[in-house]
Parts: sequence; structure tokens; C-alpha cells
Amino acid sequence: MIGNESIDLSLKNIWKSWFAFRQGKKATQELHNFQYYLEKNLYELFQDLNFGKYRHGNYRKFIVCDNKRREISVANIRDRVVHRLFYDYLEKIYDKTFIYDAWSCRKEKGLLGAVERTSCFLKHYTHTHREAIFRLSGKSNVDLEM
Repeated sequence: MIGNESIDLSLKNIWKSWFAFRQGKKATQELHNFQYYLEKNLYELFQDLNFGKYRHGNYRKFIVCDNKRREISVANIRDRVVHRLFYDYLEKIYDKTFIYDAWSCRKEKGLLGAVERTSCFLKHYTHTHREAIFRLSGKSNVDLEM
């Protein structure tokens, strides 16, 4: 419990977390298997969480090579539903404590919002702080005489 509010571990809230987790996911064999026994899986999760029997499973690891080689660790679907449950609980508590310009993983924010906000700042300060802006962007050898 944080403050006066404890986390809602009701079956209804677990279903809500499932739907939030499921949104936008690609169909995988693991997702198909979990969905095939969805009611059973979510009810078991509900019981484990409410009776103190829940234990986080192992992570599945794999390598991605896009721009560079990276190892990715992914929790199983059951654990990712729990992650979503906790995220929704903690987001209500902590989101209001963040500064306005914290953009990552926040409702009504994101990469596009951050880019637009940065663009506004750059347009506003370009004439007075042009050299500092180019240094921050990593373009220190840019011709500043425009």
C-alpha cells in the first residue's frame, strides 16, 4: 500500500490489465496459447496474487541486430499482465510528481510530443543561443553564420 490507496487485485482489474497489455501485440504462439486458456489463466493469476502465491517467472532472452547487437529479455505473458497491473497502479501515484517535460511512457505524451516541444524551444531560442543549441545536438562544427 502506498499512501491511502492499495492496489486493486480484483478479477475485474486483472481483466482490464490483460486488455491493456494485449492492445497492439503481434500474434505469437505464446500469446495464442495464453489466450486459448484465457479465463483459466487469469483466474489462476487472480488466486495467486490474492493468496500470496504469485512468483515471477524466468525471462526469455534473444539477440537483435538492428543498428547494433543487443540482448533482449522478455517476461512471459502472465508476468507481463502483472507488470501492466502494477504500472497502472503506480502511474496514478507518480505521474503527477514528474516534471512537465518528462515524456517517456506517459499518457498524452510520447516521442512525437517530445519532438514537437523541442522544436518549439529551438525555434524560440535559435537566434540567441544558436551555438549552444548546435553543441547540444552534437553538431559543433556546423557553420553558425546563416
